[in-house]
Amino acid sequence: MDNSSYQTYLANNQIFQVLIEESVSPIGLYVGRDMVIKVANKAILEVWDKDESVVGKTFREALPELEGQPFFNLLDKVFTTGVPYEAHGERVDLFVNGRMQTFYFNFTYKPLKTETGEVWGIMNTASDVTELVLTRLKLSETEERTRFSLQSAGLGTWDLDPVNDVVVWDDRCRQLYGFSQGEDVTSYKNVLKYIHPDDRERIDITVQQSLTPELGGFYDSEFRTVGAQDGKLRWLRCRGKAYFDDKGRCVRFAGTALDITDDVLNREEQRKLITLIEHTSDFVSLSDVDGNVTYINSAGREMLGLEQGEINRHNSEFLMPAELGKLNNNINKTLFKDGRWSGEVVYRHFKTGESIPVSGTTMMVYDALTKKPQGRATIARDLRPELANRRALIDSEHLLQNITSASPTALWMSDAQGMITYANKTWQDWTGQTPQETLGTGWLACIMEEDLEHAAKKFLHDLGRRIPYRVEFRLRGKDGGIRWCIATGNPQYNTDGSFAGYVGACTDVTETTRIDMELQLKNRELNDQINQFEFVTDFMPVQLWTATVNGDLDYVNQRTVEFFGLPANEIASPKWLDNIHPDDRQGCADAWAAAISSGNIYQFEFRLRDKHGNYKWHLTRALPFVNDGVIIKWFGTNTDIDEQKQLQRQKDDFLGIASHELKTPVTSIKAYAQVLGAMLSKEGEEKKAAMVEKMDAQLNRLTNLIGDLLDVTKINSGRIQFNKSWFDFNTAVQENVQDLQHTTNKHILVMDFKETGRIYSDKDRIGQVITNLVTNAIKYSPHTNRIIISTEKEGNEVTVCVQDFGIGIPDDKKEKVFEQFYRVSGSKQHTFPGLGLGLYISNEIIRREGGKMWVNSVEGKGSTFCFTLPVSLDNIAESK
Repeated sequence: MDNSSYQTYLANNQIFQVLIEESVSPIGLYVGRDMVIKVANKAILEVWDKDESVVGKTFREALPELEGQPFFNLLDKVFTTGVPYEAHGERVDLFVNGRMQTFYFNFTYKPLKTETGEVWGIMNTASDVTELVLTRLKLSETEERTRFSLQSAGLGTWDLDPVNDVVVWDDRCRQLYGFSQGEDVTSYKNVLKYIHPDDRERIDITVQQSLTPELGGFYDSEFRTVGAQDGKLRWLRCRGKAYFDDKGRCVRFAGTALDITDDVLNREEQRKLITLIEHTSDFVSLSDVDGNVTYINSAGREMLGLEQGEINRHNSEFLMPAELGKLNNNINKTLFKDGRWSGEVVYRHFKTGESIPVSGTTMMVYDALTKKPQGRATIARDLRPELANRRALIDSEHLLQNITSASPTALWMSDAQGMITYANKTWQDWTGQTPQETLGTGWLACIMEEDLEHAAKKFLHDLGRRIPYRVEFRLRGKDGGIRWCIATGNPQYNTDGSFAGYVGACTDVTETTRIDMELQLKNRELNDQINQFEFVTDFMPVQLWTATVNGDLDYVNQRTVEFFGLPANEIASPKWLDNIHPDDRQGCADAWAAAISSGNIYQFEFRLRDKHGNYKWHLTRALPFVNDGVIIKWFGTNTDIDEQKQLQRQKDDFLGIASHELKTPVTSIKAYAQVLGAMLSKEGEEKKAAMVEKMDAQLNRLTNLIGDLLDVTKINSGRIQFNKSWFDFNTAVQENVQDLQHTTNKHILVMDFKETGRIYSDKDRIGQVITNLVTNAIKYSPHTNRIIISTEKEGNEVTVCVQDFGIGIPDDKKEKVFEQFYRVSGSKQHTFPGLGLGLYISNEIIRREGGKMWVNSVEGKGSTFCFTLPVSLDNIAESK
């Protein structure tokens, strides 16, 4: 725009010009790209510290101090682009009152355009905000200093609005409370989130108490937090103040949080240190610079006989009077000069006056900053135990010397090079060497020449490897005799781990060696005997075996191997029972276990499976070999009795058949005899009738013998039957005894019964047993006239005993009376007739009824046969 256009603009805007001139805000108008100042009101001239002479000058000419500042470029940019520019709190350096000064303005550069949009000038408006900006800067600096102070002190700040439940706190406080960066916390209930669970409830209660005006609103607590991200445990100390309105309602609760983790840990370490000092066994004390004691630990108080309230004394009072010169002339001078003294001194016991020698150290304690002495610390060790140990050690050394001198073993020591440094008196007694002659390698001179090289090389070999040493050699004694010795040694080490040498012993094994030689000779002889034993047993026709005391087979002869067709080690193994018939296996095992337990003779009949898979009957029998009353071995045999068993079965079959075949004609003859006797009696032929009656009696005996033979065959074949029922036991016994009384005129049958009640058994078979026992008693007591039959009940068993006063039974024959066909004979065998089956049958009946039978007898005085039977059905053990 030219000058005329500008004049037209001004003429049309007179009112606007007056307003600008009088405005309190700085306003300027700059025309053209050179920014010629056309309008500058009073306010802007005052800011520039210029007069109206600047009007008509360019902006750069009027304000040359702006050179280097951004304003010339900003104006040019607004003029060329037509885009206004606005600034807030912008710094401007102006030359005012004769010096450069800094100001701050809010200002705008607004382009003025023609109707065609062409920029012809720039309107500059501004407001001075220097005071506001400076105030803000001061506040910012104050906040920064406060923040720096808080950060330096590790403090965080918090502010709680209890009314609206709003929490405001800084980042430090947020971190101390355990929250991660960016985690939103706005209410009080969230504040407790990361407080340690053990502290959370306590802190919540403390906060609630602080929010009541009655307690003054002061808050001071220590607690732990656990960081959400790092998991770090922190100890905090929070202090705050609650503010209340006139109604007593808390309207603000603010304070600080301080990380006191290090302080807590330091306090804990101090507590541990104090605890350690209190529990150490040494004397520990603290005193001021002048030696006035302020602290003594419990061990120190106990050592000196002091109570807790008696420690405030000068350190000179703790010493024996004779030690005071040492305190003043040595200890104190050294302490103040070097800051430390160590040595031995004598304390005193305050109650007993006892002298207490100690080894102690006193040191000055200095201030960490000023390095000036603050006090003294003393630690002392009671030397009384050590001195006592020294005396004990000296005594023990004397005792050890006496012991080693009296030891029957030669003791020795060597250094790291293997040189002998000590040998006790025993070595000297053996060899005749003096102590000096033994040292070094002198001991080798006593070793027999044949053993010398080996003994020396072995010692050097073990010495080089630092391993335990052991060698045997012979010594030439001072009397010319030879000693067999075993030398042993163990490597020794110093406290620093270095090898120190050997400590060892040399043992006289001459007698042991002689015994070993004799034992080796005996072993060879024994091995020869064993070989001979095996040679002989392999030719024996029976199976022979041995077992350990535990019952484990450990040897079988060749005959056994040939029978089973198995290796000897397989037969003599825990599987030996597998070769026994399953029906015999358990009984065999039980009998063997009973023999092992009791030490009695083992005997059992069983069937063994041979190498062809056939079972054959064998009688096994074993005896324990006893030495000095102790069983050391079992020797046994298996004898093949299969042929005898076959003959036994044939005999039983024959007896069964013969008995049945005889029974019918005997019955007929008995009937004919009875009829004949009746006819003869009727005809008056009494003599003939008497002879027929005797024949009938003999037929009765024959019938009984046939019955016995039938019973034996039934027993052996397992076909004997029992018809059991409940009956009164005493009544049944009485009936049998009364019947038997009619058969004898010479003997009186005495019944001595006690209450027995009812039993469950075969009444006829029990009667058969009683009849047999009573008739035997009558038979074997021909010179006495009394037989006692007694009964009684004990527990769940009834017992019957038949006692006679006849010939009795020898001790070695008592067990045989229950065997088949065994007969007890008197001076003449025919005196006591019979087949010897009655007791065998009776014993089998009682055994199969679940009872047992036995005999007590004294030869020449009589016998008592007894048997027991179970009373109740539950106690009856049926026999196979």
